[in-house]
Amino acid sequence: MNTSGLPLYQTTEVRQLDKLAIAHQGISGYQLMCRAGQAALNVLLDRWPKAKQIEICCGSGNNGGDGFVLARLAKAQGLRVLLYGVGEVNESKLSLEAKQARSEWLSCGGEIIRFQGQAFRADVIVDALLGTGFKVPLAVEYQQAILSINQSESPVLALDLPSGLQADTGHYEEAVEATVTITFIAMKLGLVSGAAINVVGELILDNLGISVSTFPEVKPKAWSIEYQHIIQSLPARRLASHKGDNGHVCIVGGGQTGYSGAVCLAGEAALRAGAGLVSAVVCPESLPLLARSPAELMCYGLSHPKELKELFERATFIILGPGLSQSKWGEKFFHDAIKTTKPCLIDADGLNWLAKYPQNRNNWILTPHPGEAARLLGTTTQQVQQDRISAAFALEDKYGGVIVLKGAGSIVVTENRDMFVNIGGFPALASGGTGDVLAGLIGGLAAQGLTLGNAACLGVSVHTNAAYLEQTIGARGMLASDLFLHMRTLVNFDEDL
Repeated sequence: MNTSGLPLYQTTEVRQLDKLAIAHQGISGYQLMCRAGQAALNVLLDRWPKAKQIEICCGSGNNGGDGFVLARLAKAQGLRVLLYGVGEVNESKLSLEAKQARSEWLSCGGEIIRFQGQAFRADVIVDALLGTGFKVPLAVEYQQAILSINQSESPVLALDLPSGLQADTGHYEEAVEATVTITFIAMKLGLVSGAAINVVGELILDNLGISVSTFPEVKPKAWSIEYQHIIQSLPARRLASHKGDNGHVCIVGGGQTGYSGAVCLAGEAALRAGAGLVSAVVCPESLPLLARSPAELMCYGLSHPKELKELFERATFIILGPGLSQSKWGEKFFHDAIKTTKPCLIDADGLNWLAKYPQNRNNWILTPHPGEAARLLGTTTQQVQQDRISAAFALEDKYGGVIVLKGAGSIVVTENRDMFVNIGGFPALASGGTGDVLAGLIGGLAAQGLTLGNAACLGVSVHTNAAYLEQTIGARGMLASDLFLHMRTLVNFDEDL
């Protein structure tokens, strides 16, 4: 698996990096804090060069210490600085580093205004309330400060992460809505996971001068999926290649007439991904509706699951689930299709049947959205979304293979339990049928010889990059089928793209 993407860390791993930097490079904790304050000031001056007055909200932890340093440096730069202390910011409650930062702020003539629900109106507000170590529930004064920041019309610079956001999971009950977030030392996994993208704004990483030799000593929790890297896993076509060289995908779904469109979308996606042949199996009642599918899709209306045997023998890769339905036909065909030893992908109602009849395999890809993941794990959608990272690993533990947990910041857990995150939000994908397109896309890539992990990562990346290109028109109104031509461009990699 190509791991050239951005490494993503959880809090424990970032603290290890912090300690290694202090031990190996002779950097003190306070020096790191000063570097963080300077990096934040650089971003502030770059993004808001006309700012004359800033308001900084400091909490009682080291995040507040970063804020004190920034306040001192900004004052020396000639900005008018109002610093608000939230919670216990007296010397007895602070770490040594934060205590020193507070003392130097006061020594240069700075003041600490106790926050008591004031409204903020500065050119820029700086959020230095809470860092990676905060505990829930938030104290009332922090809740009030977050509310005041969010009610202001001023842009917000968050230090390390928006206060209230959980650095390991990306979950929050209430959090600062940042315009820009500058995070320090390493990229926190929670900043790119789930609903976090709603509050982080523009995301900037500054490693505070920690030596690059330090980072290999701590394994990250995950890596980002980078299209330019993962596309290289797709082999070039040989000049003398023929359709048989490029795989045969067989899709089983369309168990009710109302669901037949899912098979059409998955089938065309597999073809656009480059599969040499694609067959589609539906219930007999759905077969006439497949006339709207590409002429290249080979369509079968089967009544008995045993009729799958010959098709599966010819297939390279099986996709089970798009539009399968909860009907008796769907149940019968699920039970027979799941017996295949061929590599396969389970999606949609295939996953709902799997939740009822669980099993574990190494050579399949499961592609649940949060609701399907909840059913597979016997929990709730809310619990899945609160900790998508743990949910993805739990799915791999229970069912094996490769897991693609769909949603904002889609997660892929590979055969080797390496985790990859597709960074970004793609609201154009929030429409019916896009999941069927993803299933067909991944299946078409796997049929061409990619490992299941590479097929999943490349499929997710091509899918979202296609949406990014399409949503330049707007996030609303995109049809799943609008992705196809962009997909074809993206699977024919050109370094100039």
